Amino acid sequence: MGGSILLTLQNGLIISAFGAYLVVITADTGWSAGVVALGYAIVQLGNGFLSPLTGWICDRVGVRAVARAGTVVTAAGFAIAAVVTDAPHFVGAVVVIALGCSAAGITPLTVAVVQTMTARRTLALGLLPTGIALGGLAVPLVTWALAGAGWRATFLGVAGVILAVGLVAGSALPTDRRPRPVAKAAPRDGPSDRGSDHDLGSALRTPAFWLLVAGHGTALVAVSAVNLHLVPLMTHHNGIPLATAGLAVAVMSTAQLLGQVVTGIVADRLDKRRLAAACMVVQTGVLVAFATVSGFWLLLAAATVHGIAWGLRGPVMTAMRADYFGVGSFGTIMGWSAGFVSIGLVVGPLLVTGIAGGTGGYPAAFLVLAAVTAAGAVAFVVLRRPRVRVPVRCGDGAGRA
Repeated sequence: MGGSILLTLQNGLIISAFGAYLVVITADTGWSAGVVALGYAIVQLGNGFLSPLTGWICDRVGVRAVARAGTVVTAAGFAIAAVVTDAPHFVGAVVVIALGCSAAGITPLTVAVVQTMTARRTLALGLLPTGIALGGLAVPLVTWALAGAGWRATFLGVAGVILAVGLVAGSALPTDRRPRPVAKAAPRDGPSDRGSDHDLGSALRTPAFWLLVAGHGTALVAVSAVNLHLVPLMTHHNGIPLATAGLAVAVMSTAQLLGQVVTGIVADRLDKRRLAAACMVVQTGVLVAFATVSGFWLLLAAATVHGIAWGLRGPVMTAMRADYFGVGSFGTIMGWSAGFVSIGLVVGPLLVTGIAGGTGGYPAAFLVLAAVTAAGAVAFVVLRRPRVRVPVRCGDGAGRA
């Protein structure tokens, strides 16, 4: 619950609200829209590229301390941004916000779930991101505050809300950095026993680590590209009104939320590797549909299926890492994994933008995306659980398996 509340704050008051901030800040200051857009990119990239450091610190001082520190830093960043008078200082304040968001964001909260949940872990990982969807409900409140009080007063108010609510929510997170022991035998393709935990070095030497990065990264290429380009595809290429296209995005988000809950219920009873591969095959078909079909209802159906497959696959990625590499160094391993796969978040929108500007337009761009996700499906098909790590003992000639 505490993790979902922190994600609700982060998405509702920061990520989803950045579009409203852009409109009001540029009108009030005369700064280029690129200044605020750069801030948005910094926050997005910070969550991925800072994850290795965040995960490593979580393994050493505990998630609660890291999340509380991130809450304080995020609030401080908003307070600083509220009083700056020039664009470079505003960008500097956003860097502070990005640091805080990384420390109180998805990586440490995922570590908290993995360390404290042994039974029904995938269900917990599916429910955790519901805070991201719920955060969107706070955006109308942000726009009301911006219209009534201006962006500087709103930023100070956001700082206060993040500090007060975030510290209370963070108190529900675990304090002990050590994972709880697994109490019973694992289900099929489920958690490994405590003795098979990998550290970062041994995980990096396994093909499983890099195949998971490849599969997850290619999935995020498609997810990020669809998030940015679905509305332009519907409006510019298919002539669908903007308001109607926005409805498709809302339906896709709802379908994703449904998929997250469903995967939490069923994934611990299934082979997660096969489930991930099946979701990638479905997403490949959806991308082909985006490239070839026209008409609102067909595109809406494709967006709905995309959202469900995205929601089904997402929590499985994290659960598989815990299953394959254990929980002893999970924060560090998850952090480095997130750093690598976040490259897909940047590549996807740029790839589609570049291809769609050519002669092939959006159909060619989405067919290229389909080829990328097909490669990701292959990565999951050939993926296998790494062998159990055997610690080196003094006097033994044995190495790590």
